[in-house]
Amino acid sequence: MHLKKKTLRGFTLVELMVVISIIALLVGILLPAISRARDNAKIGQSKSNIRNVKTACDLYELDHKGKPFTGTPENLASGPDGSWTGLSAQAAVNQWAGRYYSGSQGAAGGKATITPGIQPCETDGGGHWFTFDVDHIVPYCYGEGLTQSTRDLARTGTWRFPNSRQIAEYMEDKCYHKAYWAPKDRIIQRQLQRCWDDDGTMCSTTYVDGGGVLDIPLLLQPSSYAFSPPNMVNPYCYRNPGIDEDPNEAFSDPMSVAGGFRPATAGQAKYSSLKTALMETHWLQNLTTGECGPRWADSAYDYHDSGNSWSYQGCYPNYFNASWRSAPVAVFVDGHVDMIECQLQEKHDYVVADGNDSTGSLSGYKGLWHRGVPGDFENGFFVECRTDWGNTSFHTHTSGGLTNGRDMISE
Repeated sequence: MHLKKKTLRGFTLVELMVVISIIALLVGILLPAISRARDNAKIGQSKSNIRNVKTACDLYELDHKGKPFTGTPENLASGPDGSWTGLSAQAAVNQWAGRYYSGSQGAAGGKATITPGIQPCETDGGGHWFTFDVDHIVPYCYGEGLTQSTRDLARTGTWRFPNSRQIAEYMEDKCYHKAYWAPKDRIIQRQLQRCWDDDGTMCSTTYVDGGGVLDIPLLLQPSSYAFSPPNMVNPYCYRNPGIDEDPNEAFSDPMSVAGGFRPATAGQAKYSSLKTALMETHWLQNLTTGECGPRWADSAYDYHDSGNSWSYQGCYPNYFNASWRSAPVAVFVDGHVDMIECQLQEKHDYVVADGNDSTGSLSGYKGLWHRGVPGDFENGFFVECRTDWGNTSFHTHTSGGLTNGRDMISE
């Protein structure tokens, strides 16, 4: 009796190609979904981070009788007798240092030893750095007027530094706590990997040490999240222009007003759910041009005319208003967290300007953000470095300040 030999049949080429095609199709369907899930997870982490930083700022305010952190002495624009009003901000800082500060404890008969401005956390040796340079003390350095940086660092200031030691005391005493940086802020995070350590306290910069790991002329690496500068000065400085008033006339340099550096409190905000408190500074959502900003000169931030600049190994990121597609994460004055779409904000800005019958002139535009900020004016905050036709400077230039300002007209 002969047994029949069983013949094993394999896949034909056509069948194999069909299986491969199905697998490729499934991968093509799944990969975008996985990518979106990862992206949403990073956005969720950024929302959690910015909420934690806002909580730390709120705790600071509770411990300081409701006064928000600005880094600036409230009497800087007046002095003890009103004689400092009208001085340059740096001259006033020098006056303050001579009157209120002594470098050696107890040697000047009761002078304060707590310095204003941003301060890095302690080094391993137990000390911390500070300066009396105005760009480390005032909320925002304008391109013109009394409140300018003497180091030509326009548009910088304490508004970029919620990670200053004063707030970091509520963040495990870490000026380099990872919650200060958005997960998508990878250009910055790659640089910080070199100086993040177990305690996350101090990261040397070229300003502190010529051989510092961060090549920036500042005491600290700015956080991904920045305060709104109009929230940090007297709301009168960013007052809404009147019917027949030019925006330039409706702005007052903080040093020209005796209480110019006396900020309002959150409880005084008329639109607390529409006014941003902290926001992502860089364009991180819907990024289409690559991480490095293509419009920065030599891929770096040129900070004065002598050609000096800083970047992160030749790369400098786009800012939040570089594109109409940008949608930064923000925490509002009332504490809720959301994303602001620049294109939607621009529409709201136009609606307000149209209601003020001011859309015919860009320089006289009276929308949601102030076109009278010295040095920026109608161009706004680094709008000249945008990558498309986007044109907005909400958060940084909110017209009306904290008390009467808003960065959108509805949630």
